[in-house]
Amino acid sequence: MFNPWDNGSKAYRITLLTGTGLILLGIVLALIGGGVQVQPIQWAAIGLIGLGLVTHLVAQVLRARDAQRRHRQARETRAGAAER
Repeated sequence: MFNPWDNGSKAYRITLLTGTGLILLGIVLALIGGGVQVQPIQWAAIGLIGLGLVTHLVAQVLRARDAQRRHRQARETRAGAAER
């Protein structure tokens, strides 16, 4: 079975975990900001969640790029074997 975590590049894994961590931190800050009703904390939380989502999307782009590279290499390997 294909597991993107095992087959993903180091850049993909780091970017994915960074995005997930930023989203988690944003959610925690949003809860704290809502509990103590401090609006600057709430705005910072929104910013962190947004940044985390963008970082997570970048990780998905990296994953797609890695998959394309793997498929291209597999095609070239099959084409080279067929020529022999």
